[in-house]
Amino acid sequence: MTIEEAEPVPVPDNAGVKVRSRSLTLAEQERVKSMQRLANAPDRPTYLALQQEVAQQLNMTVRNVQLLMKAWQTAGVDGVVRQERSDRGERRLDEDWSDYILETYRAGNRGGRRMSRAQVAVRVAARALEIGDSHPSSRASVYRVLQSEMDRQEERSRSRSIGWSGETLLLKTREGLEVEVKESNQVWQCDHTRADLLVVDQMGEVLGRPWLTTIVDTHSRCIIGINLGMEAPSAVVYAASTTGTCPLLVN
Repeated sequence: MTIEEAEPVPVPDNAGVKVRSRSLTLAEQERVKSMQRLANAPDRPTYLALQQEVAQQLNMTVRNVQLLMKAWQTAGVDGVVRQERSDRGERRLDEDWSDYILETYRAGNRGGRRMSRAQVAVRVAARALEIGDSHPSSRASVYRVLQSEMDRQEERSRSRSIGWSGETLLLKTREGLEVEVKESNQVWQCDHTRADLLVVDQMGEVLGRPWLTTIVDTHSRCIIGINLGMEAPSAVVYAASTTGTCPLLVN
């Protein structure tokens, strides 16, 4: 194997005077010191010996050391340290793919259905194969896109759920108002959910999925009333849910 010889190069004028916005890591400091040693080699034999030593010290080939030295000669410290990306931490994903990932996840978690991030990643891979995209979004990219969506959903769910703050039970409304719940029958909560089943008539004709309406006492979590029917949520359905309910709770 023939090792390309290189002449010693002078220290660049801008070395050591570059003002940096961050401190150098230990590995970067080691690179800078190695380049300074090479640049200060008094003669060619010493330079070649140092070149081999630096290659072993930095765990790289002699060719890479030579390229590093050229970068040092051209740009000084900035040439031999890792440059931070201006978009570091941001998603670098095609906007169309981001929209497809979000739409697939939202559609898969609508109407009582559940779709995981892994299932979305499978859909993305299948879609890429279908349209002939040779560089589809990786599973990690899919997870990264969906993380913010999942965080928003969790925040919305948390903002409308009850929780204890010390000795106080607080209910946060959709408008962000906090209601202190001190006793039973003070606040009732009503929820309408599509039941995960289909209703058919006597002839076997599918009528659709029924609505399950539940009314819960916020303080005791007792079920105040329920209603199962085909009617969409309304004041009438709410009234039907309270018909024949249990007597008011006594603290």
